[in-house]
Amino acid sequence: MVVLAVSITTRKGKPLLSRQFRDITKDRVMELLSNFQTLVANSSKQHTFVEDEHVRYVYKPFDDYYIILITNLHSNIIQDMDTLNIFVQTVDSTLKGLSEEDVFDSAFDILNSFDEIITMGYKENLSLTQIKTFLAMESHEERIQEIIERNKEFEAAEERKRRAKEISRKEQARKLGIPDTQEFTGIHGGVMNKAYDSYYSHASSAAQQSHMHTQSNQGIQQQNLAPQQQQQQQYANREPLGGKGLQVNGPRRGVERPIKNVERQSLSVQTATLPEEEKPINNGILISVKETINAEISRDGAIMGSELKGVLELRVNNPDLAHAKLCLGTDVNVKDKTYQFKTHPNVDKAGFLTNKTIGLRDPNKPFPSNDQSLGVLRWRKVKGADEHDLIPLEISTWLSPSSETDNAIDVTFEYEVNSDYEGTIDELRFLIPVFTDTVFIKDDLNEANAIVEAIDESQGIIIKVDPIESGQSSVFSVTVQAAYEDALFPIEVALKNSNAKPLSNLNIASVVSAADDTELPFDTVSTLKSEQYVVV
Repeated sequence: MVVLAVSITTRKGKPLLSRQFRDITKDRVMELLSNFQTLVANSSKQHTFVEDEHVRYVYKPFDDYYIILITNLHSNIIQDMDTLNIFVQTVDSTLKGLSEEDVFDSAFDILNSFDEIITMGYKENLSLTQIKTFLAMESHEERIQEIIERNKEFEAAEERKRRAKEISRKEQARKLGIPDTQEFTGIHGGVMNKAYDSYYSHASSAAQQSHMHTQSNQGIQQQNLAPQQQQQQQYANREPLGGKGLQVNGPRRGVERPIKNVERQSLSVQTATLPEEEKPINNGILISVKETINAEISRDGAIMGSELKGVLELRVNNPDLAHAKLCLGTDVNVKDKTYQFKTHPNVDKAGFLTNKTIGLRDPNKPFPSNDQSLGVLRWRKVKGADEHDLIPLEISTWLSPSSETDNAIDVTFEYEVNSDYEGTIDELRFLIPVFTDTVFIKDDLNEANAIVEAIDESQGIIIKVDPIESGQSSVFSVTVQAAYEDALFPIEVALKNSNAKPLSNLNIASVVSAADDTELPFDTVSTLKSEQYVVV
């Protein structure tokens, strides 16, 4: 079979669309469609095809239209009917409506579907689903290319962020007076050396010998200077890097001494925030109760959540005291599910739950006597919003634009030690996550004797205040340069108490021998420190 053209006309004979698959002019198609209208009007037979002297018209009514297949007279009419059905199904699935405007709006898609069905006048063996798939033009290669383009855009965005950070770092270093020698010596020096080498490579032999002689002299001078530079570096390394960092004396003077070395700032901060803990003296048996507190507090002082974690550690340095058993106080409720007590696998759990004792499963075995800490008991307790049981320090903040410094914010800290907490907070620091040298404590509101201890590029501003006892409150105000209030949060609070009564109320009543229950001498220390105590 050979399909010459396929057309869509109205019932009154108005041509709407036509696609020719053979070399036929538009005028010839219009003439054939005009003849079709005459043949259909004069035909009295109930057929779906009509013929004239040259072509056959296989047609099918479609609402107010005709879909017409124009073939030669020798074409297989059975195959033509099958092809016509495919055309009708395709048009029906493509059109959004049945008006002439809808036909014209979908003309491009309809003609594309016709081209998929007929190639050079011959029908392709395709189903409607395959035709829709071809028209969708899904391409695996195109998807891969899109993924590659997205990856390139992501990498470009990351590169922009990296360069922005580098520019910001250089700008901050410039403000602090830190010379950036890497750019001059590393980049321009290398370029100049290459330029000299390129120039003298084309020069005369005498000039080349002179250039080589100059370079050899420079190399000898650098070798002679190397020992002296190493000695200077050794003396520089001996210089102490500690200190208090920035000091504050008044609201209008700002920072007295801006820090000039970022590396020195970081070392100063580490000394201030993470002091090395001294190992307690062990007289035989030392029991350490270590608790860490996590809390999230809103800016207005509301408790959003808290968590207490603790561990009981045992240190024995005398083998004669290693066969020991720890007896907890009578007021310790080991069956309290809220504390989630968990013993070491080698500890007798039944004895812990029944007799409130901590001893080994095998009473004939001793505890290690190497003077190393061994965790024998852990516990954890979680509290929800507006529950103050685990909160040793309640904090609220007040923020307002500074009236004395441009682009700065006054932050007032008001805090109080919970009256239910028995102990003194020995070390207390506030970490504001802003890296700026425009920061000072306001003298007219500084009950806590706050000082700016250090400024670190990674952690921000570290403010240290005086120790505070149970039931006491204090307040101080600091002015910080910041573009907006949210840049000052979250503020981390670092607190520590080296001789605190445990929040869990865990205590050791006595230590006895596992063999004959005779009492053994022991010492107890307890500490409380914050891990993630933040104001958000």
